[in-house]
Amino acid sequence: MEVIVADYAGFCFGVKRAVEKAREAPKPVASLGMLIHNRQVVDQLAREGVRPVASLDEVNCGRILIRSHGTTPETLVRARDKGLDIIDATCPYVKRAQHLAQKMAAEGYQVIIVGDAAHPEVQGMLGWAGPGAVVVPDKKAAAALPFHPRRAVLAQTTQPESRLEEVAAALRSNTDTLVVHNTVCQATHQRQEAAVRLARQVDVMVVVGGKESANTRHLAELCRATGTPTYHVERAGELCRQWFINTRRVGVTGGASTPAWIIEEVVGMLTGEEKIMVPEEEKEPVTTQEPVASGQPVAPAEPEGNPAITGPEGGAEPPAAEAAKSGAFGGQEGPGVAPGETGTPEEQRNEMQQITARMPELRRGNVVAGTVVQITDNEVMVDVGGKSEGVIPLNELSHRNVTDPHEVVAVGDTINVMVLRPENEEGHPVLSKRRADRRVAWEKLEEHLASGEEIQGEVIEVVKGGLLVDVGVRGFLPASLVERGYVEDLNAYLGQTLRLRVIELDRSKNKVVLSRKAILEEEYEKQRQATWNSLEVGQVRKGIVRRLTNFGAFVDLGGVDGLLHVSEISWGRVEHPRDALSEGQEIEVKILGIDREEGKVSLGRKQLLPNPWDTAAERYPVGTIVEGKILRLAPFGAFVEVEPGIEGLVHISQLADRHVDKPEDVVSIGDIIPVKVLGVDQQAQRMSLSLRQAIREKNRKQAKPAEKPAENQNESGVKLGDLFGDLFEANQSTNQ
Repeated sequence: MEVIVADYAGFCFGVKRAVEKAREAPKPVASLGMLIHNRQVVDQLAREGVRPVASLDEVNCGRILIRSHGTTPETLVRARDKGLDIIDATCPYVKRAQHLAQKMAAEGYQVIIVGDAAHPEVQGMLGWAGPGAVVVPDKKAAAALPFHPRRAVLAQTTQPESRLEEVAAALRSNTDTLVVHNTVCQATHQRQEAAVRLARQVDVMVVVGGKESANTRHLAELCRATGTPTYHVERAGELCRQWFINTRRVGVTGGASTPAWIIEEVVGMLTGEEKIMVPEEEKEPVTTQEPVASGQPVAPAEPEGNPAITGPEGGAEPPAAEAAKSGAFGGQEGPGVAPGETGTPEEQRNEMQQITARMPELRRGNVVAGTVVQITDNEVMVDVGGKSEGVIPLNELSHRNVTDPHEVVAVGDTINVMVLRPENEEGHPVLSKRRADRRVAWEKLEEHLASGEEIQGEVIEVVKGGLLVDVGVRGFLPASLVERGYVEDLNAYLGQTLRLRVIELDRSKNKVVLSRKAILEEEYEKQRQATWNSLEVGQVRKGIVRRLTNFGAFVDLGGVDGLLHVSEISWGRVEHPRDALSEGQEIEVKILGIDREEGKVSLGRKQLLPNPWDTAAERYPVGTIVEGKILRLAPFGAFVEVEPGIEGLVHISQLADRHVDKPEDVVSIGDIIPVKVLGVDQQAQRMSLSLRQAIREKNRKQAKPAEKPAENQNESGVKLGDLFGDLFEANQSTNQ
């Protein structure tokens, strides 16, 4: 009978994290309820000093451990008021759901939780979701709810995603605004998909886990829904021979709170193995199992000659422990066999048995530690404590393409390796560092996905649409998520180590999607908020010109963009902002106005430059003749720039000595003309100018002495006429 274990079976990282926190906590410590829904693990932790309590009133050790399901904010407040040290082992996925429930309630939404109202996780979520929150188990209950204008839907993290979708669909008809947050744990979703996939390929399915565990019960329900006979057991002792009559393939999966050693115990029973290897950190009193007897339920049985292990509270100890006490391992309590001594044949056999007992069992899929002892061009030899050294082929050394093993390891390095084959044709175990690293990397990535914590990774390749990044496995960073804006050349990132966030994982598809933009956006938002809080009218700040438009420039003040209107760039006339500024330029600006409701900031730059009007009267006394450029025309005259920032008006009556209907009959925009200053009003920033008087002045200065021949005077008159028009030619003739 073939036994197949589903992917993702057993402890999820949230449960594993809770158990680790419990073991690391100072003892004794009280756990508010069962830490996880697995009696065997809870009993084992109780022996280590972790005592479950029903309420805070039962806590007398000064410390309380919040279980993986989380709790209510009121409970946390009470614990602090009682002076208890709080050790929070809440699963990060559950904590995220709690925060979303609190946020939605604060924004005026009625929170709908899809799940089991009696489950401690749901009870904890209700405490964060406000007084109007409702728990619905399915779409039928959701459809029966009365109308509400604004609703937000969340799910117990162990619920099937399909149930969340069904409830959301049922609520759309009796609410105006519906927000759906998928709070189903991704590890749960992957475990359920893998279990269903396996259930369709086998004759019988065994789901291992606590009967109180909601996610384990859901696993069993999903497997049964495929039509495959499915049995939910807590331990191997519950297996029954009749379930497997005429069965060729059996599938096994475990809930999120099921430790690996219990799953291995079940697999060992099904395959008829007499010895079940249990990871040292997860060992608890167990008995070895006999193969399933025909017609009999499976029950624990002691192997012949070996008493059952009952653990630290009494009973017989394993043979290795007895051997150690007798001095067989070289201890001080017995003579043993000293190193280098030959001993009798019987003593030699005993010593070999003891050495063999100390060797790790190299089973396919196990991860063990070893020391690199030799490196060749195409393989690495590793001492893993077995009968012979293990070998790592070059292609199993790293997930990167390497040609020289020395790039990855050195002799003497201690590394973790996965057993691919316990023994090859030459008697060496075949190992993989790549796959051991991959297993650890995936576990860490799952933790980071749930917690939202940053990771770091090196860019190793530019591919179509983005970058490949080494994060223990190959992750994909889409081009659109590299920066806050568009990136033209991705090659600039090759070899760089980037700060990243995991946004999507699918181990079955070897899919890791990363984002750098998410981190940059969060930092930008924090900076923007800090900048907003510090802005005041009248402040002078430095900023970066980010964008130029026809009407002005947008300047980044540190997360907040302000508008520098084209009229505020300089005291002089600026046709287009690009004439005075460039994108990326750092400038100083003054804050002229703030509209916090609209999120707008008005800026000025000319206010920080010398105002030419402050000294205009001194530099342009009445009667001064200067040259200026005509900037614009109006029906009543022409505006002339005498210097950047100072414009004066030549009234239509001051354009010529004759009647002028329109200014454009005499001058054009862009002309450089002489003008005479008639008056300056510094406070009003106005200047009166005259073209005709300036012409007269220049005409008088250019007139020839009387003794010169008349033809010279006529010649001069012709030149003035050419320069200033018929009006001035006629005027010159009159003067003659």
